[in-house]
Amino acid sequence: MAHDNPIHVLTHEHQYILKVVHGLSAIDQDLEAGRRPDIARLRGVVAFMREFADRCHHAKEEAILFPAMEGKGVPHDGCPLEGLLREHARGRERVGALAAAIDALERGDAAAPAALHEAIAGIQQLYPNHIWKEDQMVFPMAERLFSAAELADLHARFEQAEVELGPEHERYAAFADEMAALLGADAGTATHAAGGHLHPPTH
Repeated sequence: MAHDNPIHVLTHEHQYILKVVHGLSAIDQDLEAGRRPDIARLRGVVAFMREFADRCHHAKEEAILFPAMEGKGVPHDGCPLEGLLREHARGRERVGALAAAIDALERGDAAAPAALHEAIAGIQQLYPNHIWKEDQMVFPMAERLFSAAELADLHARFEQAEVELGPEHERYAAFADEMAALLGADAGTATHAAGGHLHPPTH
């Protein structure tokens, strides 16, 4: 990856996650119009969220960045780390609900479209605010905590973590671009840059 700052790596990955999250709106529109959504694409969303967003992205935060911040005196309990970790867990639950709704849709369950709509709404309510908190509040604080040498060490540890995902990283990035295209050219990045759905939490 071109970025050599570990914080920039994470913010760059956020752009891909937002592309997928916002792209779910196109699938939701199919549901509202009474059209059967693309099951393979939905399965791809679940795989992306579990492998890229969680096993690749969240893992770097939970196993590397957040413990390093604790080592600099940021408490594990309370704000911000405990809250972010709770939201990671909530994200796993909501992706699980999405997977369950897809299974129900394949079985022909009459309640599946409503469950799928609810699962999509849950994901779209959670991730933009979660990413805003990290990008605008937590990551700038993290950059101030570490020296250039410490950031370089964190980046090296990120790179090692990337080895585990291997070439799948690029495949998931391409999938994110496909999801963005469902709503128009590069919708996810455009929304991220403009701040469209990214706003401070309202509570």
